[in-house]
Amino acid sequence: MKRREYILLSAALLIAFTSCDKSNPEFVNESDKIDFVATPFHESFIQANQARGSETRNDNIQNFGVYAYYTVDDFIPESSTPNFMCNTQVEKVNGQWTYNPLMFWPNSGKLSFFAYSPHANQGDSHTSLSSTPSTTGYPQLTYTVPDDVISQQDLLVSIPLLNQTKTAMNADGKLPLRFKHTLACLTFKAKMTDACNFPVKVTAITLGNFKNKASLSYTYNPDGQETTYTWIPSEDAKNKSYSLSIGNSLLINTDLKAITSQYTSITSTNSYLMLLPQAIDEEDYIEITVLYDQAESPETRKTIVPLKNLIKSLDSGKRYSINILVSALSEITLTYEVAAWTETPVDIPSFN
Repeated sequence: MKRREYILLSAALLIAFTSCDKSNPEFVNESDKIDFVATPFHESFIQANQARGSETRNDNIQNFGVYAYYTVDDFIPESSTPNFMCNTQVEKVNGQWTYNPLMFWPNSGKLSFFAYSPHANQGDSHTSLSSTPSTTGYPQLTYTVPDDVISQQDLLVSIPLLNQTKTAMNADGKLPLRFKHTLACLTFKAKMTDACNFPVKVTAITLGNFKNKASLSYTYNPDGQETTYTWIPSEDAKNKSYSLSIGNSLLINTDLKAITSQYTSITSTNSYLMLLPQAIDEEDYIEITVLYDQAESPETRKTIVPLKNLIKSLDSGKRYSINILVSALSEITLTYEVAAWTETPVDIPSFN
């Protein structure tokens, strides 16, 4: 009799444990864990620290945050929540992507994945994340550009993967996350029109005024097209200016007097401007300071140009190279080049 009671009690406990949260998917065995595997990388596979003020590539991404939504049917922006993974940090350790706790592909239902890099914790001063496991809708991310250029980082966001199942994985059993650059990158180059016999240097560059805060907004495409995102300026966004100079080590101490054939970079390593995409307004400007270091009478000249004369807007994922053409004791002419920041998206972590 007691044996029968124990059996009935065990059955009751099993029912209780498996039915206490009906929103939880039913998991399969250990071999179905969601594992991160890196795709082929460049030569420098691991770097100790993510360089600030430089672009993130396949070879130097160090971590990212993942939001995963479990739904019985398709993802619905108005009601779905990141109930499966909510800002889970995935980081590279000894060349492998690791995170905790491990998650597993469900037997039924679907998973939708969103990710960004670098990972930020709640309360971060620049990347603000307000989604909780019960918050409906897309992940809520607000970014504030650091005032200090050295602290500005490349911010990546993945192409959302909606309504995924383990049967949708590729032949290698992987479901890759593909990241795109979401900010605009500005760099600076310079050269002389003609060689001269005394040192000529661009000693300072100041740009302003740029909106420094915005929120990421996703656009759902139910017809199967790629879900896209845009930046919406925050109401409390401020106009900010940024200065680069030889004095603050953000510009290279470059003597241009013999550089006439092609533009050479004067931006220090890891000192690119990483700004939010935005239209260029009438008050936006660029100021260039040039030192003509003649032995007897050194002379400093400045030129201020409305940035709108050069660039109409800063677009997501674009690199803007501003070219400074210097004539000896004469005009300073500005032009610019724009190109896709990276020809292909950053292809890193893959779900296994």
